[in-house]
Amino acid sequence: MRKRGMRMTNCNCNAQEVNDYILPVVKNKKLAERLYWMTFEAPALAKSVRAGHSIMVFPNHGTDPLLGRPFAVADADAARGEISLCYVLVGRGTEMMSRVSAGAKLRVRGFLGRPCPDTDDELILAGGGVGVAALMMKKRERRERSSLYIGVPGRGYEDYAEEILSIHPDAKIFADDGSFGEGDSMFKVLPRPLSEGVQAWCCGPGGFLEAMRRHYVDTPQRLYYLLDKRMACGYGGCMGCVIETANGLKRVCVDQSLFRADEVNIHDN
Repeated sequence: MRKRGMRMTNCNCNAQEVNDYILPVVKNKKLAERLYWMTFEAPALAKSVRAGHSIMVFPNHGTDPLLGRPFAVADADAARGEISLCYVLVGRGTEMMSRVSAGAKLRVRGFLGRPCPDTDDELILAGGGVGVAALMMKKRERRERSSLYIGVPGRGYEDYAEEILSIHPDAKIFADDGSFGEGDSMFKVLPRPLSEGVQAWCCGPGGFLEAMRRHYVDTPQRLYYLLDKRMACGYGGCMGCVIETANGLKRVCVDQSLFRADEVNIHDN
């Protein structure tokens, strides 16, 4: 693993060490229409990653495209020395990533982002669509006293579900069309209300977060959003990933990525 070092400490930007690595691609597998899973050989990163960390992947070794594509780390296997991410084809950069073969090497920058805080409370981890990466990492960190619920569109996403279950066999998968998994909606089984000593963390598209807010409308102080925002630099300098909160503006990449539901209006962000 070849590394290029740099440290961003000025301008109140990311003070953690951020390096560029040249990493071999172990796997780049299509799991569903426009949905891929990429795994890198990265022993040092696999040992130090935490839930909430992101990496920036540069699809080629030139300057076109100039900016990397940021992704939350979805899994890390310290024994195998591998880290993985899940990505959707949404533009030219991810389309270039989809053509990368196993054995190729890509430039990867990390770690970016703020690790999720820990808690002694029991955790309900709920993800919609591909909004599961940080939740999957948190589940790996917290095997006990946590449960993982994942909603997917349905038929055509069987391989995606199998990938998740290969890492977390006790995950509960729900397909909107009821074609596989444990039902057509996690909201039929998500426990409520959230009692003292229990928190729900969720990540996914805005509609899913709104559904979670309605489901736990009586206990918003125990519901948390893991919010994804598009970012350009990853260091806090470009201000492209700002979230408006009750406590002022927060940058997802350096300030905070986990937000209490009653402190942020997802419709304003």
